[in-house]
Amino acid sequence: MRAYNNEFRYGLFLAPMSGITDSPMRILCRGYGAELAFTEMISATGLVRSTKNTMKLLNRPEGDKPLIAQIFTSEPQDAGLSAKILQDNGFDGIDINMGCPVKKVVSKGAGAALMRDQKRAVEIVEAVLSRVTIPVSVKLRAGWDSSSITAVSLAKRCAHAGVNAIIIHPRTRSEMFGSPPRWELISSIKHEVDIPVIASGNIRSVKEVEHVKSLGADAYMIGRASVGRPWIFRELRGGPAAGPIERKELLLRHLDMLCSYYGRQRGILRMRKFLSAYVKGLPRASAFRQDANRINEPGQLESLIERFDWGDGEV
Repeated sequence: MRAYNNEFRYGLFLAPMSGITDSPMRILCRGYGAELAFTEMISATGLVRSTKNTMKLLNRPEGDKPLIAQIFTSEPQDAGLSAKILQDNGFDGIDINMGCPVKKVVSKGAGAALMRDQKRAVEIVEAVLSRVTIPVSVKLRAGWDSSSITAVSLAKRCAHAGVNAIIIHPRTRSEMFGSPPRWELISSIKHEVDIPVIASGNIRSVKEVEHVKSLGADAYMIGRASVGRPWIFRELRGGPAAGPIERKELLLRHLDMLCSYYGRQRGILRMRKFLSAYVKGLPRASAFRQDANRINEPGQLESLIERFDWGDGEV
Protein backbone atom coordinates (compact mmCIF):
# COMPACT_ATOMS: atom_id res chain seq x y z
CA MET A 1 0.00 0.00 0.00
CA ARG A 2 1.06 3.60 -0.51
CA ALA A 3 0.84 6.35 2.10
CA TYR A 4 2.87 9.42 3.09
CA ASN A 5 4.62 9.23 -0.32
CA ASN A 6 6.06 5.81 0.55
CA GLU A 7 5.29 2.24 -0.49
CA PHE A 8 4.76 -0.24 2.36
CA ARG A 9 4.68 -3.99 1.98
CA TYR A 10 2.97 -4.85 5.26
CA GLY A 11 1.52 -1.54 6.44
CA LEU A 12 2.82 -1.99 10.00
CA PHE A 13 3.32 1.37 11.70
CA LEU A 14 4.54 2.35 15.17
CA ALA A 15 1.93 4.55 16.82
CA PRO A 16 2.74 7.87 18.52
CA MET A 17 2.78 7.49 22.32
CA SER A 18 3.73 10.32 24.65
CA GLY A 19 6.74 9.47 26.77
CA ILE A 20 7.29 6.23 24.83
CA THR A 21 8.00 6.60 21.11
CA ASP A 22 11.24 8.50 21.36
CA SER A 23 14.09 7.92 18.94
CA PRO A 24 15.54 4.82 20.72
CA MET A 25 12.10 3.16 20.76
CA ARG A 26 11.53 3.99 17.11
CA ILE A 27 14.92 2.62 16.05
CA LEU A 28 14.33 -0.66 17.92
CA CYS A 29 10.90 -1.14 16.37
CA ARG A 30 12.16 -0.33 12.89
CA GLY A 31 14.75 -3.07 13.36
CA TYR A 32 11.95 -5.57 13.87
CA GLY A 33 9.85 -4.46 10.91
CA ALA A 34 8.00 -1.24 11.73
CA GLU A 35 7.83 0.40 8.31
CA LEU A 36 6.80 3.84 9.52
CA ALA A 37 7.00 5.66 12.86
CA PHE A 38 5.46 8.74 14.43
CA THR A 39 6.92 11.15 16.93
CA GLU A 40 5.53 11.56 20.39
CA MET A 41 2.61 14.00 20.36
CA ILE A 42 3.97 17.53 19.84
CA SER A 43 2.26 20.69 21.06
CA ALA A 44 1.79 23.00 18.09
CA THR A 45 1.75 25.97 20.44
CA GLY A 46 4.97 24.83 22.10
CA LEU A 47 6.56 24.44 18.70
CA VAL A 48 5.55 27.93 17.59
CA ARG A 49 6.93 29.35 20.84
CA SER A 50 10.09 27.22 20.55
CA THR A 51 9.79 25.89 24.09
CA LYS A 52 12.78 23.79 25.13
CA ASN A 53 10.96 20.53 25.85
CA THR A 54 8.93 20.72 22.65
CA MET A 55 11.94 21.40 20.45
CA LYS A 56 13.69 18.34 21.88
CA LEU A 57 10.98 16.17 20.34
CA LEU A 58 12.27 17.11 16.89
CA ASN A 59 15.65 15.46 17.51
CA ARG A 60 16.29 12.20 15.66
CA PRO A 61 19.24 10.42 14.11
CA GLU A 62 19.65 10.29 10.35
CA GLY A 63 18.36 6.72 10.06
CA ASP A 64 15.08 7.43 11.87
CA LYS A 65 13.04 7.62 8.66
CA PRO A 66 10.41 7.79 7.37
CA LEU A 67 9.08 9.77 10.32
CA ILE A 68 5.74 11.52 10.73
CA ALA A 69 5.37 14.36 13.25
CA GLN A 70 2.12 14.30 15.20
CA ILE A 71 0.80 17.63 16.48
CA PHE A 72 -2.07 18.61 18.75
CA THR A 73 -3.76 21.99 19.11
CA SER A 74 -7.12 23.73 19.14
CA GLU A 75 -5.79 26.78 17.29
CA PRO A 76 -5.71 26.76 13.47
CA GLN A 77 -3.04 29.46 13.33
CA ASP A 78 -0.67 27.51 15.57
CA ALA A 79 -1.42 24.38 13.55
CA GLY A 80 -0.37 26.03 10.31
CA LEU A 81 2.74 27.68 11.72
CA SER A 82 3.91 24.50 13.44
CA ALA A 83 3.34 22.47 10.29
CA LYS A 84 5.64 24.77 8.33
CA ILE A 85 8.31 24.41 11.04
CA LEU A 86 8.06 20.63 10.83
CA GLN A 87 8.28 20.60 7.05
CA ASP A 88 11.34 22.85 7.22
CA ASN A 89 12.88 20.38 9.69
CA GLY A 90 12.63 17.56 7.17
CA PHE A 91 9.76 15.47 8.50
CA ASP A 92 8.06 13.14 6.02
CA GLY A 93 4.52 14.07 6.97
CA ILE A 94 2.27 15.55 9.63
CA ASP A 95 -0.48 13.85 11.59
CA ILE A 96 -3.07 15.98 13.38
CA ASN A 97 -4.20 14.40 16.64
CA MET A 98 -7.96 14.46 17.12
CA GLY A 99 -8.03 11.35 19.25
CA CYS A 100 -6.08 11.92 22.48
CA PRO A 101 -8.56 11.42 25.35
CA VAL A 102 -6.52 12.70 28.31
CA LYS A 103 -7.99 15.55 30.34
CA LYS A 104 -5.11 18.00 30.01
CA VAL A 105 -5.43 17.84 26.21
CA VAL A 106 -9.22 17.82 25.76
CA SER A 107 -9.68 20.55 28.38
CA LYS A 108 -7.88 22.87 25.95
CA GLY A 109 -10.18 21.91 23.09
CA ALA A 110 -7.55 19.72 21.42
CA GLY A 111 -7.29 15.96 20.83
CA ALA A 112 -10.59 14.13 21.09
CA ALA A 113 -12.41 17.38 21.94
CA LEU A 114 -12.30 18.11 18.22
CA MET A 115 -14.58 15.13 17.61
CA ARG A 116 -17.43 17.31 18.87
CA ASP A 117 -16.27 20.51 17.15
CA GLN A 118 -16.01 19.53 13.50
CA LYS A 119 -15.93 23.11 12.28
CA ARG A 120 -12.79 23.83 14.30
CA ALA A 121 -11.31 20.46 13.33
CA VAL A 122 -11.64 21.23 9.61
CA GLU A 123 -10.24 24.74 10.14
CA ILE A 124 -7.13 23.16 11.69
CA VAL A 125 -6.79 20.75 8.78
CA GLU A 126 -7.13 23.57 6.25
CA ALA A 127 -4.57 25.69 8.11
CA VAL A 128 -2.02 22.88 8.00
CA LEU A 129 -2.66 22.04 4.36
CA SER A 130 -2.27 25.68 3.39
CA ARG A 131 1.28 25.82 4.79
CA VAL A 132 2.88 22.53 3.69
CA THR A 133 3.37 20.28 0.69
CA ILE A 134 4.23 17.10 2.63
CA PRO A 135 1.47 14.55 3.31
CA VAL A 136 -1.03 15.28 6.09
CA SER A 137 -3.20 12.79 7.98
CA VAL A 138 -5.65 13.02 10.88
CA LYS A 139 -6.05 10.61 13.76
CA LEU A 140 -9.65 10.31 14.89
CA ARG A 141 -11.62 8.58 17.62
CA ALA A 142 -15.05 7.09 17.09
CA GLY A 143 -16.52 10.20 18.66
CA TRP A 144 -16.87 11.94 21.99
CA ASP A 145 -19.28 9.41 23.54
CA SER A 146 -21.72 6.71 22.47
CA SER A 147 -24.38 9.30 21.64
CA SER A 148 -22.11 11.16 19.24
CA ILE A 149 -20.28 8.80 16.89
CA THR A 150 -18.85 11.39 14.51
CA ALA A 151 -15.83 9.63 12.99
CA VAL A 152 -17.40 8.92 9.60
CA SER A 153 -18.67 12.45 9.01
CA LEU A 154 -15.42 14.05 10.19
CA ALA A 155 -13.30 11.65 8.14
CA LYS A 156 -15.33 12.58 5.07
CA ARG A 157 -14.87 16.31 5.71
CA CYS A 158 -11.14 15.94 6.31
CA ALA A 159 -10.72 13.89 3.14
CA HIS A 160 -12.64 16.52 1.18
CA ALA A 161 -10.33 19.20 2.62
CA GLY A 162 -7.36 17.28 1.22
CA VAL A 163 -5.75 15.07 3.88
CA ASN A 164 -3.81 12.08 2.59
CA ALA A 165 -4.85 9.45 5.14
CA ILE A 166 -7.27 8.78 7.98
CA ILE A 167 -6.19 7.01 11.16
CA ILE A 168 -9.06 5.66 13.24
CA HIS A 169 -9.01 4.52 16.86
CA PRO A 170 -12.58 3.19 17.03
CA ARG A 171 -13.41 4.00 20.64
CA THR A 172 -15.05 7.16 21.93
CA ARG A 173 -13.31 9.57 24.24
CA SER A 174 -15.56 8.38 27.08
CA GLU A 175 -14.48 4.79 26.47
CA MET A 176 -10.80 5.75 26.71
CA PHE A 177 -8.88 2.47 26.10
CA GLY A 178 -11.09 -0.05 27.87
CA SER A 179 -14.08 -0.90 25.68
CA PRO A 180 -14.11 -3.20 22.64
CA PRO A 181 -13.14 -1.26 19.47
CA ARG A 182 -15.94 -0.43 17.03
CA TRP A 183 -14.05 -1.91 14.09
CA GLU A 184 -17.10 -1.67 11.85
CA LEU A 185 -16.28 2.04 11.55
CA ILE A 186 -13.41 1.12 9.24
CA SER A 187 -15.84 -0.15 6.61
CA SER A 188 -18.05 2.90 7.05
CA ILE A 189 -15.16 5.33 6.65
CA LYS A 190 -13.70 3.37 3.74
CA HIS A 191 -17.03 3.65 1.96
CA GLU A 192 -16.88 7.45 2.20
CA VAL A 193 -13.25 8.23 1.36
CA ASP A 194 -10.77 7.20 -1.33
CA ILE A 195 -7.61 7.66 0.73
CA PRO A 196 -5.82 5.12 2.99
CA VAL A 197 -7.57 4.21 6.24
CA ILE A 198 -5.23 3.12 9.03
CA ALA A 199 -6.54 1.05 11.94
CA SER A 200 -5.36 1.80 15.48
CA GLY A 201 -6.26 0.26 18.83
CA ASN A 202 -5.29 -3.00 20.53
CA ILE A 203 -3.84 -4.71 17.48
CA ARG A 204 -1.68 -7.47 18.95
CA SER A 205 -1.86 -10.52 16.68
CA VAL A 206 -1.89 -11.67 13.09
CA LYS A 207 -5.54 -12.65 13.57
CA GLU A 208 -6.45 -9.09 14.56
CA VAL A 209 -4.54 -7.67 11.60
CA GLU A 210 -6.42 -10.01 9.27
CA HIS A 211 -9.73 -9.00 10.84
CA VAL A 212 -9.30 -5.26 10.37
CA LYS A 213 -7.87 -5.87 6.90
CA SER A 214 -11.07 -7.72 5.97
CA LEU A 215 -13.02 -4.59 6.97
CA GLY A 216 -11.01 -2.42 4.61
CA ALA A 217 -8.02 -1.21 6.62
CA ASP A 218 -5.02 -0.36 4.47
CA ALA A 219 -2.46 -0.30 7.31
CA TYR A 220 -2.18 -1.05 11.01
CA MET A 221 -0.88 1.13 13.81
CA ILE A 222 0.73 -0.70 16.72
CA GLY A 223 0.92 1.14 20.03
CA ARG A 224 0.83 -0.34 23.53
CA ALA A 225 1.55 -3.86 22.23
CA SER A 226 5.02 -2.67 21.21
CA VAL A 227 6.05 -1.32 24.63
CA GLY A 228 8.86 -3.54 25.88
CA ARG A 229 8.02 -5.81 22.95
CA PRO A 230 9.41 -4.27 19.75
CA TRP A 231 9.53 -7.73 18.16
CA ILE A 232 5.71 -7.54 17.82
CA PHE A 233 6.35 -6.21 14.30
CA ARG A 234 8.26 -9.37 13.43
CA GLU A 235 5.44 -11.49 14.82
CA LEU A 236 2.83 -9.61 12.78
CA ARG A 237 4.86 -10.39 9.66
CA GLY A 238 4.68 -14.09 10.49
CA GLY A 239 7.97 -14.35 12.38
CA PRO A 240 8.70 -15.73 15.86
CA ALA A 241 8.28 -14.05 19.21
CA ALA A 242 11.42 -13.20 21.15
CA GLY A 243 12.75 -15.86 23.50
CA PRO A 244 14.16 -14.99 26.94
CA ILE A 245 17.77 -14.58 25.79
CA GLU A 246 16.79 -12.28 22.96
CA ARG A 247 14.73 -10.27 25.44
CA LYS A 248 17.77 -9.92 27.69
CA GLU A 249 20.01 -8.71 24.88
CA LEU A 250 17.33 -6.31 23.67
CA LEU A 251 16.74 -4.92 27.16
CA LEU A 252 20.46 -4.24 27.57
CA ARG A 253 20.58 -2.55 24.17
CA HIS A 254 17.52 -0.43 24.97
CA LEU A 255 19.07 0.70 28.24
CA ASP A 256 22.31 1.65 26.50
CA MET A 257 20.43 3.58 23.80
CA LEU A 258 18.38 5.51 26.36
CA CYS A 259 21.42 6.44 28.45
CA SER A 260 23.30 7.54 25.34
CA TYR A 261 20.36 9.61 24.14
CA TYR A 262 19.25 11.21 27.41
CA GLY A 263 22.25 10.86 29.69
CA ARG A 264 22.74 8.27 32.45
CA GLN A 265 20.25 9.52 35.04
CA ARG A 266 17.38 10.45 32.75
CA GLY A 267 17.98 7.39 30.62
CA ILE A 268 17.59 4.96 33.51
CA LEU A 269 14.40 6.70 34.64
CA ARG A 270 13.02 6.42 31.11
CA MET A 271 13.90 2.71 31.09
CA ARG A 272 11.48 2.07 33.96
CA LYS A 273 8.57 2.50 31.57
CA PHE A 274 9.67 -0.63 29.68
CA LEU A 275 11.11 -2.98 32.32
CA SER A 276 7.87 -4.72 33.23
CA ALA A 277 7.03 -5.68 29.65
CA TYR A 278 10.49 -7.08 28.90
CA VAL A 279 10.24 -9.65 31.71
CA LYS A 280 6.51 -10.32 31.54
CA GLY A 281 5.74 -14.02 31.93
CA LEU A 282 9.19 -14.97 33.23
CA PRO A 283 9.78 -16.51 36.68
CA ARG A 284 10.51 -13.95 39.41
CA ALA A 285 9.54 -11.09 37.09
CA SER A 286 7.83 -9.25 39.94
CA ALA A 287 10.93 -9.32 42.16
CA PHE A 288 13.07 -8.19 39.23
CA ARG A 289 10.82 -5.19 38.59
CA GLN A 290 10.89 -4.17 42.24
CA ASP A 291 14.68 -4.38 42.41
CA ALA A 292 15.18 -2.67 39.05
CA ASN A 293 12.96 0.28 39.92
CA ARG A 294 15.12 1.04 42.98
CA ILE A 295 18.32 1.31 40.94
CA ASN A 296 19.62 4.68 39.80
CA GLU A 297 22.88 3.68 38.13
CA PRO A 298 22.99 2.08 34.66
CA GLY A 299 25.87 -0.21 35.61
CA GLN A 300 23.94 -1.62 38.55
CA LEU A 301 20.89 -2.20 36.38
CA GLU A 302 23.01 -3.95 33.77
CA SER A 303 24.37 -6.22 36.49
CA LEU A 304 20.85 -7.03 37.70
CA ILE A 305 19.77 -7.84 34.14
CA GLU A 306 22.78 -10.13 33.68
CA ARG A 307 22.08 -11.97 36.97
CA PHE A 308 18.39 -12.47 36.26
CA ASP A 309 17.44 -16.04 35.35
CA TRP A 310 16.36 -15.60 31.76
CA GLY A 311 16.35 -19.31 30.97
CA ASP A 312 16.82 -20.55 27.44
CA GLY A 313 13.37 -21.60 26.30
CA GLU A 314 10.31 -19.91 24.87
CA VAL A 315 8.01 -17.80 27.02
